[in-house]
Amino acid sequence: MADDSSAPATKQDIRMLMDEFGKMWQWKAQVEDRFDVLEERVELLNQDMKRYFAESKEHFDLIAENIREDFRSANREEIEVIKDTQKRDGNRITVLEQTMGIAA
Repeated sequence: MADDSSAPATKQDIRMLMDEFGKMWQWKAQVEDRFDVLEERVELLNQDMKRYFAESKEHFDLIAENIREDFRSANREEIEVIKDTQKRDGNRITVLEQTMGIAA
């Protein structure tokens, strides 16, 4: 049999080990609690990011719609200006033809 020179564990040694294990488990529980808090914060951040993204998209869509409507209005106004110019030019040509005696 091998010579074992270490002394057997006493009740005090076992109590000390149990205390140390208790501290270790307490520390582990504290770390897990901190992780739970961090996970909650990350989840809140994700929710905030989703909300901000949705709000930004709504603002972008609104601005895009406003720009599109502005272009439509500008296009309608340009068409009206062209029609008015053609009508005015047509009237001027008619007056010129009548004045020169070449009216159709």
